[in-house]
Amino acid sequence: MERSEKQAELGVLVDKFTKAQVAVCVDYRGLTVAKISELRRELRQSGSEGRVVRNTLARLAVNKIATDRGSSQSEVERFLATIVGPTLVVTCDKDPIAPTKVLTKFAKANDKFRVKGCWLDGAYVDPAGVTSLSMMPGREETFAMLLRLMMEPATRMVRVMSEPSALVVRAIEAYRKKLGGDSAAA
Repeated sequence: MERSEKQAELGVLVDKFTKAQVAVCVDYRGLTVAKISELRRELRQSGSEGRVVRNTLARLAVNKIATDRGSSQSEVERFLATIVGPTLVVTCDKDPIAPTKVLTKFAKANDKFRVKGCWLDGAYVDPAGVTSLSMMPGREETFAMLLRLMMEPATRMVRVMSEPSALVVRAIEAYRKKLGGDSAAA
């Protein structure tokens, strides 16, 4: 790579890390091109992006972002330790849980694939933490739960308000059956 290409790639990485809510480093050694393409397709569907990076450029980008955000140096060092060997960096700027779900599921199906760690809100998260994150509800699931909680009081109120009229209907129906069933209605 020429110097100008490296600077352009560094700019892209800095931009990705700046916008990303989460950045996950994974080791993809031993996977076929078809498997990597499948992973990238799943990541795109979840609103994430996977990018094979040059380690030196990735470290420079992380250091620049961490310095700008005032992150703890020990946390930065722990994350930088994951950027060794062939590294695929997965970033997502919308939902920090979505890529962890895809990656954890993919890792269970492929023995050679492993999550090295992740950077979330200025802190390093180890592979076990990434697995724990994947079990949390995602952004859409959280909105659905919140909406259900907000709608519950209104639903209960409608039920309570409609109960007196339902009681009247049930009483009339019971009286009709007492008088002789269907023939009384005719």
